[in-house]
Amino acid sequence: MANDDELAAYLEDLKSRPGKDIHLSGGSSFARSVLALGLVDEFYCFVYPVVSPGVPWFSEISDQRDLRPVGSESYGNGVVELHYVPRERADAPRPDSFTDTLA
Repeated sequence: MANDDELAAYLEDLKSRPGKDIHLSGGSSFARSVLALGLVDEFYCFVYPVVSPGVPWFSEISDQRDLRPVGSESYGNGVVELHYVPRERADAPRPDSFTDTLA
């Protein structure tokens, strides 16, 4: 498992390369790490129509994020996508939905 410095260096290297956006997906400890390091430019939260106790993703984050909602999309399978950006990035160009980043 990488430490915070290795993770930050790896992601900064990826961001410096040409190409499309980086999509990170992982468990709650990974999400907390990239959030704590300030490496998240946009948030796509997906709500699935499943009743489960789940895993608390953000319970150990000590600081508050000032996020602006910039979009949402509903899919035929019942999943809802919620798209947020940090307020300081709210005016930056961005795709209309997560599926646009995959094109």
